[in-house]
Amino acid sequence: MLKKVKVTQLRKGMYINDLKCGWLNHPFALNRFKLENENDIRKMIAAGVKVIEIDTAKGLDVSETKKVKQATRPITPIQPEVTEQQSTGTISAQQELRQAKVAFAEAGEFITEMMAHVKMGQNIELEQVNPVINKMSASVLRNQNALLGLSRIRVMDKYTFEHSVSISVLMMAFAKGLGLSNKIINEVGIGGLLHDIGKTLTPPEILNKPGKLTAEEFVIMKRHVVDSHNILQKTKGLSQIALDVAGQHHEKFDGNGYPHGLKGNAISLYGQMSAITDVYDALTADRCYHVGKEPSEVLKLLLKWSGTHFNPELVQKFIQSVGIYPPGSLVLLNNGFLAKVVDIHDNMLKPEVQILRHAKTGKVIQNQTINLTEHPKIKIMSVESYVKWDIQI
Repeated sequence: MLKKVKVTQLRKGMYINDLKCGWLNHPFALNRFKLENENDIRKMIAAGVKVIEIDTAKGLDVSETKKVKQATRPITPIQPEVTEQQSTGTISAQQELRQAKVAFAEAGEFITEMMAHVKMGQNIELEQVNPVINKMSASVLRNQNALLGLSRIRVMDKYTFEHSVSISVLMMAFAKGLGLSNKIINEVGIGGLLHDIGKTLTPPEILNKPGKLTAEEFVIMKRHVVDSHNILQKTKGLSQIALDVAGQHHEKFDGNGYPHGLKGNAISLYGQMSAITDVYDALTADRCYHVGKEPSEVLKLLLKWSGTHFNPELVQKFIQSVGIYPPGSLVLLNNGFLAKVVDIHDNMLKPEVQILRHAKTGKVIQNQTINLTEHPKIKIMSVESYVKWDIQI
């Protein structure tokens, strides 16, 4: 039975059928989900949600929650659970930016050189990979949004190299969001950085073709996954986690992917994660044959493809990891200013932004960053294109 209730009547165990507001007006990946913790209720209140529709056939009713002692307690602020990955502490994205730039640049140089060496028949030495990944994972643990913002800066003719670095960053941020250990964060980062190493064996005229590939060319292109797995298997000390990231990033949840047509949980957790990050990064990047889509638009596509291409639960977790307005996004505020998202805090609808210029007057603003959670009257109206506004990202 569907029932409308006030947000203050919500309790754990209720099933949200409709948040009664647009997807971009609330901090959740979906409009329908079961309430698992009281922190989600706080997020709804902070987002200004007043009335919600619940489904009593799928979750608790208002009357039932009164019988549950835990549910009748007032909602109080909760402390974040201390885990191994949080031991390094956190700082702001702006504070982390300098170290993130160094880590990002070194990773780009490393994968460029590594691909050249592999092309000449040399093996990958894990001892060379570890320092690069350690520096990036340390940055992700301090504040992932600095590296996520840098991964938006792309050069078209360096796609393969920058895509590899971005997948590494996205995989580590994703793993951090899932609460996985530091060790696994490092392993998925290695897998992401090396996942396309097999493209060193792909003919350049196919790899860099500006138009659509023919059926025959696509068969050749698909070989890069098997080639990547074969090359990485020769790397001493490389974990199965890293191999799964590289070998399964084109498998699909419904079994229609390649190279093995694996389905559902026959694909490892890390393979399912890499499939999501690979598509997200590929669609947001500019290529020689298409202009990249805005991150918020791609997130909606990931939701659309949930259950077919991707594990629906993991898609939601990924969106929570990168945010509805991922770092680096250009947004238009209701006060008329264009701003770049630089950091994300508890409320995904209220990120920290750097004001760039006024959309109508063209007035440029220097070095002004504001946290939208501290400015309740300022809201994001839309996600914009850097190209449209002639702004260098």
